[in-house]
Amino acid sequence: MNILLIGHEGYLGRGLHAFLSREHAVLGWDKKEDLFTLDAAMLARHNIELLINLSVTADRQSRVFQAGAPTDEINVGGARHLAKILKGSDIAWIQMSTREVLGPVYGPKDIRKTKVGYRPRFLVDEEYPYAPQNFYGKSKIVAEFVSESHPRSIVIRLTTCYTDFDHPGGNWVVSLIRAAAQGKPVSLTQGGLQFRDPLHSDDLGRLMLALHENKAFGERIHAGGGRRNMISLLEFVRLANPRVKIEKAPGGDYGFAFDIGKANRLTGWEPALLVREKIPVLVENIRRGVTQPVSPPR
Repeated sequence: MNILLIGHEGYLGRGLHAFLSREHAVLGWDKKEDLFTLDAAMLARHNIELLINLSVTADRQSRVFQAGAPTDEINVGGARHLAKILKGSDIAWIQMSTREVLGPVYGPKDIRKTKVGYRPRFLVDEEYPYAPQNFYGKSKIVAEFVSESHPRSIVIRLTTCYTDFDHPGGNWVVSLIRAAAQGKPVSLTQGGLQFRDPLHSDDLGRLMLALHENKAFGERIHAGGGRRNMISLLEFVRLANPRVKIEKAPGGDYGFAFDIGKANRLTGWEPALLVREKIPVLVENIRRGVTQPVSPPR
């Protein structure tokens, strides 16, 4: 299959590009190529069958929507541009979204405390209402609705996704492991008790292919690592370096985790990789500064 991956140089993009390229022809498109230079002729010329949009600008500081700002131009304007060039085509479109369209969900009554951290009394499914708390979350909601204008579109919302590799723009997974691997003190709100459900990029790639194969168009899908991958930030850091010093910071959330039942019902998909088994791989690659898979010799 011919896939156009927009945002292939980002942290998640590199992981997805590596996975999807194993069995498919993947064309990467990032800032230097410019999303807004894409047109229908280019898609036809490369016989694109699936377009995945990872492009994002994330303004989490502003609580109000700011028309014309980069977060609007890229997240919303980019989605509008894709809808325009995909109009009338049979190309499938996966629009990536975020848990931040839902805002904070869990409060003290929604969690229970265990020996390894907080755990949720429920998981967040696709019926949970929108309640974004920042410009970024609001822009991604608009992008979700824009993508609906293409009948062969699918929205995937992520909580935390990670790869095997280091990256200058990596998320909290990279920053925590980098600090732990270097033996630096790690500052954690809530003492690190809050939970996450990390999903490996290979498992996300498998989900994308399964949704495409099953023609799950028009659906919003929650993608997380599932209950087997639920982990507190404290447990995560301790697995990376048992001797790391934890410094408590004020504030923080109680956690976040998706109900992935809908994806399973539609496609049979479930995550195969376990974050606890991947942490040693991440530690080694981040310590060595490995940012992408090493290509085998020809």
